[in-house]
Amino acid sequence: MPNLAKRPGPDVTPGAIRFDHVTKRFARGTYQDSMRDLVAGLFRRGSADARRGWFHALDDVSFELKRGESVGLIGPNGSGKSTALKILTGIYLPTSGEVEADGRIAPLIEVGAGFHPDLTGRENIYLNASITGMTRAEIAAHFDEIVAFSGLAEFLDTPVKRYSSGMYMRLGFSIAAHVPSDILVVDEVLAVGDIAFRAKCVERMQRVKAEGRTILFVSHHGPQVRAVCERVVYLLDGKKVFDGDAGEGTRRYEADMLAGRGGKAGAVAGAAGHASIVEARILRDASDEGVVVEPADPLEVRVRYRLAKPMAAPPQISVGLLRGDGVMAAVLATHVKGHALGSAAGDHVVTARFDALPLAPQRYGVEIVLWDAAGVIALHEASAGSIELRTAGRGPINRPGVFEPSGSFRSDGA
Repeated sequence: MPNLAKRPGPDVTPGAIRFDHVTKRFARGTYQDSMRDLVAGLFRRGSADARRGWFHALDDVSFELKRGESVGLIGPNGSGKSTALKILTGIYLPTSGEVEADGRIAPLIEVGAGFHPDLTGRENIYLNASITGMTRAEIAAHFDEIVAFSGLAEFLDTPVKRYSSGMYMRLGFSIAAHVPSDILVVDEVLAVGDIAFRAKCVERMQRVKAEGRTILFVSHHGPQVRAVCERVVYLLDGKKVFDGDAGEGTRRYEADMLAGRGGKAGAVAGAAGHASIVEARILRDASDEGVVVEPADPLEVRVRYRLAKPMAAPPQISVGLLRGDGVMAAVLATHVKGHALGSAAGDHVVTARFDALPLAPQRYGVEIVLWDAAGVIALHEASAGSIELRTAGRGPINRPGVFEPSGSFRSDGA
């Protein structure tokens, strides 16, 4: 029998969260689980949206958060992250299993949830904060802090229906971050907003963490997760595939995404179907850790592309090394190197060779793009997988910077 408990069981400490073998399934298409749905369904018998079985958004997932712990919940779209948060906050009930959370939860799981479009920013602060459980006295005590953090003082008396999505997010996060709570739940809202505000949000979460409050943070951005969390739970296709160190977990997630696992196809169809990449592979043997390369080593990538009909001018190909945080660290392009590709109908094979890789040691995805003759329109994209770039005698590291500079330090005395 599913259970969502807001009071702790014998193994739950205050401010803690426990998912115990939680499963949540949904019906594909139309499913009648109420009298209203049943009546409406009578008029849809035989229609294309009839029920097509079930799928599991979460499948027997278990994990715990101790009081004061900051945990990142990561995974690709459709992995079950948002479903888990909606069960935690009582929006959904689990199909089976138990969820226990002790303490007051400040949820920010949907930008602008609880806002009324016709009310002003000022009025929505009181409305939204009341929904989260703050008393009027608590709202008044924190009101100036909320406004100052959001940076929206000059728009405070403007109806929020005139706000941009970024302004919605700023106000919503500001309210959630100032709710007196034991647990802060944040769901991917930091993808919206300018860089300065995102940095302020991370700083605020670090303060919440320092205060000993529990944080459950959903994000696709590895550096943000590593900045806030010491641990991650990695979900894939509704199942837990990793639970441990944040650095190791985010590296594993980024490697899976760069290698085309977890819902990302190895080749993504482009705008023009007459030109496509049919093969892309790294010409190097892989070990148990994948393809490991040293900065002084060459790297070759073979690409086979297919043209359904001749092109008036030769296409172009670029082979890029994509860092886990989305930075394209290096690109080798045919037109820059003066290499003309074949433009006749049929298959063509080209090999890109990097003579050396003077980049900061970490994992890189190998991304290939087939361009039109002008290098403006991407006809097709594909991934050849990923490489682990390492300096001899050093393991994987996580640090900023694109290239590995030559240089040294010396001590000059006081």
